[in-house]
Amino acid sequence: PRLFAIVAAAPLERGDAVAAHLEALARLPLVRGVRRLLQDEREPGFCLRPDFQRGIDQLAAHGFSFDICIRHWQLADAVAMAERSPQVRFVLDHLGKPDIRAGLLDPWRAQLRAFAQLPNTWCKLSGLVTEADHRAWRPEQIAPYLDHALACFAPERLMFGSDWPVVLEAAAWARWYAFVDGAISALPAAARAGILGGNARAFYQRTPTGLEPVASGAPYNPSRERSSSRS
Repeated sequence: PRLFAIVAAAPLERGDAVAAHLEALARLPLVRGVRRLLQDEREPGFCLRPDFQRGIDQLAAHGFSFDICIRHWQLADAVAMAERSPQVRFVLDHLGKPDIRAGLLDPWRAQLRAFAQLPNTWCKLSGLVTEADHRAWRPEQIAPYLDHALACFAPERLMFGSDWPVVLEAAAWARWYAFVDGAISALPAAARAGILGGNARAFYQRTPTGLEPVASGAPYNPSRERSSSRS
């Protein structure tokens, strides 16, 4: 598939000094959002520091969203970060990496619900199989986490994410696609199309027209990629 958008790295903890970096990214038409990897920061409240917050608050001026990549124990901080910056659109990667391997649902469950209640938040259905046992995960271990996300967020605020190539540590990405496709099979066709592609295309627009994305187009079909790779 053609490249539609790029989520670029940016050192937001530099605060006001990150302005030049963001201005350079804004000159690249394909850059639609920013991610500063937070999952390996051991300091509690790292994303709530004043300098980081100043970096976050500069994103909206460029029409950039922020991808939140954290571990489950950081989710409460992510809720506070999104609440403090209502002008910025946030998307949570990998459902905040719940501890599926240990079978823990709480307090992740309540924190995800709190995140979903904010009007400027979205969530990627991605990265769950690698939070389970890579060699022995079962669909019934993953389902409660995926189902909870579906219960918390309206369909138009959810988007499929492959997490490729990391997903390959635990499963072929087409298997993950099929799992998500099955989990949303009871939804109307338009909602499924949005989750499987349309919502991401709408979310990663350079100049968003509002907080609510509009599902558009057909979902991505993995069989097309397999067919083209054989030709």
